[in-house]
Amino acid sequence: MDSRPAADPTRGPLVGYTIAVATDRRRHALAATFESFGARTVSVQAFRTTEPGDEDELREATAVAVGAPIHEVIVSSALGLRAWLAAARRHGMAQALLARIAEARLLARDSRAADALRELGLTQIWSTAAATTEDLFRYLIAQPMTGRRVVAQLDSEPPRELCQVLRTAGAHVVEVSTFRSEPPKHVDVLRRLTDQIVKRQVDAVALTSRSSTEFLLDQARRDGLDDELLNAWVSDVLATGLGPLTAQPLLDLGVPVTVAPVAHPDALVAALVEAMPRRALQLDLGGRRIELRGQGLVLGGRLVPLQPGPVAVLRALARRPGVVLSAAEIRALVPGWSTVDDHAIEVAVSRLRRSLDGTELDGNALVQTVMRRGYRLAT
Repeated sequence: MDSRPAADPTRGPLVGYTIAVATDRRRHALAATFESFGARTVSVQAFRTTEPGDEDELREATAVAVGAPIHEVIVSSALGLRAWLAAARRHGMAQALLARIAEARLLARDSRAADALRELGLTQIWSTAAATTEDLFRYLIAQPMTGRRVVAQLDSEPPRELCQVLRTAGAHVVEVSTFRSEPPKHVDVLRRLTDQIVKRQVDAVALTSRSSTEFLLDQARRDGLDDELLNAWVSDVLATGLGPLTAQPLLDLGVPVTVAPVAHPDALVAALVEAMPRRALQLDLGGRRIELRGQGLVLGGRLVPLQPGPVAVLRALARRPGVVLSAAEIRALVPGWSTVDDHAIEVAVSRLRRSLDGTELDGNALVQTVMRRGYRLAT
């Protein structure tokens, strides 16, 4: 995991929130985008993309591909195209595959993929300026696709969401996966993320593929933490998915998921940026408007960062402003605090007050101690 501070910790709609980005990389470009909106991020390699693809799946997909004329062929990578052709040769379908490809419109992700097609004697090749597989799909999605037959060579999992979009648009799509999705080499990566979700140390999780969702759930089940994980997602931690395939394992378990309207990283970011500010707890205290976010307090347009203990206490008190809560009641309201003693809560309150020193709020006046009874948030 890689946790980094936001580029500007005082501005942006995601200031005060920590977003876990679960992808097939140690550091994904999504993290930098979230940080540009003010978030802190935790980068998690929730799954690995490896090659070659499953031999049986390649054989079956190739057989389906050559079974009827193809209108569009998407080539995600030169390496993947060559692996696909090699598999077709092993199963005696290379000539049939080349004949079908030659009849189709060819869409190559980048110059290398285009060159690999030219090596086969093909010259009419389409591409986009962005040189991404996602843009090839978006190009097709913008056109009438009813009855069109599309064969997509995929070298990663996220474009499967776009295959589903094409199917919804009326196309018949054959996925040729020249990769495998596998769990991370070290399961502690998933365990740490589970722990952070359960302890509410992250406020949202951006999931980019079905594998990222399934591997996280599977590891939590093996560790006996699946119920705690699901409860955190239902109550406090926002689950966001690149598309319906990514979200489905959680939806099947009753977890609400914010799904990007279009299966594209930019749309996932936009959906999360829109959703997170609505989850902030807003209060009028002492004539001041405050907004309690995941990891801090926004006061006068400025973020006051808070440690996990103080922010947990403040969140518990803010849910019942003006009401005295005993240490036992605070423990019951904070997930994972069943074994926290009264002294630890007293320390958290003290740290909360110190964090507010020098702000427009007087921490001692805001969080009041009621002798022998507990604490309350002044109104």
